Amino acid sequence: MSEFINNNKARVESIYAFCFKLIKGEKGTELIKKHQEAIDCVTANDIVVVVHRLVEANLQMSDMKIGINKALNVFYKPILNQPKLKISKNHFLEIMMRENRELETRLNEIKPLAKKINQQEDEKDLLKTLSILRHKVEDLAEIEKHYSRKENVFFPYFENQYPEFKCLGVMWSIHDDIRKVRKDLVEVLNDDSIDLQRINKLMGDLFFFMNTIIFREEYLLFPVAVNAVSEDLWEEMNLQSEEIGFSFIEAPVFAKKKKTKKKAFTFDGEQLDTLQLNDTLLNFDTGLMTLQQAMMLLNHLPVDITMIDENDRVRFFSNPKDRFFIRSKAIIGRTVQNCHPPESVNVVEELLKAFKSGEKDSEPFWIQMKGRFILIQYFALRDEDGVYKGCIEVSQDLTDIKTLEGEKRLM
Repeated sequence: MSEFINNNKARVESIYAFCFKLIKGEKGTELIKKHQEAIDCVTANDIVVVVHRLVEANLQMSDMKIGINKALNVFYKPILNQPKLKISKNHFLEIMMRENRELETRLNEIKPLAKKINQQEDEKDLLKTLSILRHKVEDLAEIEKHYSRKENVFFPYFENQYPEFKCLGVMWSIHDDIRKVRKDLVEVLNDDSIDLQRINKLMGDLFFFMNTIIFREEYLLFPVAVNAVSEDLWEEMNLQSEEIGFSFIEAPVFAKKKKTKKKAFTFDGEQLDTLQLNDTLLNFDTGLMTLQQAMMLLNHLPVDITMIDENDRVRFFSNPKDRFFIRSKAIIGRTVQNCHPPESVNVVEELLKAFKSGEKDSEPFWIQMKGRFILIQYFALRDEDGVYKGCIEVSQDLTDIKTLEGEKRLM
């Protein structure tokens, strides 16, 4: 065993081989025996690195999630024996863990109800219990703020600070599993016909996925992140979290960072601070505006705009009063591929490929979200020579526009 205790590389290689072969369908019993010494010494960092490599091996996400679940059952005791993460009050990760405790409390309230519906023979009592269960499952939607803060604030910073970050894609995929299962469960519980078999299946999936995320956060990802991410960035994450909100807990009060003037922008060879930039005239050929006026224009348009450059990195997003999709400053410089859940990355890649080749100049999508009809359009950006320079995503709420009829004139 000493070979693996002090040899991170050998241990990671053995754990990777174990997980890869498990995903490919080899028998677990034989694999465990072969890799037992490495398994006994496995660390949270080993698992994060191994999952990164598994993602890079282009395995099917569905197969990978099943295989990783099996592997974590094997790693459970060694990981559980590691010291529990201890962090200061109102640290970004401490807040996430506090939300997890609140989620566990709510799941524990649901458990007896899920059991009770299978024991009640009186239809009136059953309907009453199902109604209570439905409300409690609906209330679990509050956890969305927790997942949104991870995806839009924490993930970008972790990617920037830790090279083996692709385990985040697997976690994001499980977030989406939770979103789908919870939505399906609410629909089934709202249905007039009572399908206990489907309710039981969805309840089991919801508990499994939510507890899976809690374990992976607190025993795998967070212990790695707390040492990988520099201290000042946790403060940045907390401040960016305020706009998204918090799950099940009162919003923590954070100390605001003092604003300092930064002379990091050069214009015509002169260093300019933010105030000077706001007064700088920008020539748009069809008119002149200050930077401040240009930002007001963009932020008052009834659309969300996000721009990426020719290297697929996010360069800008507008900040309208009512936005449809969560954005944080943490995504600036992030590749657009990492801004999407793994299952949709192939669609993003295909669209970018079509834009870069000139096959397409635009592509529309539309979705139903929170009772609203949202149009999402992508437009390729090309310079005067037709060279691809990036693209923009423009999202607009068409719900009210679709109802317009006749005319309304200024005069």
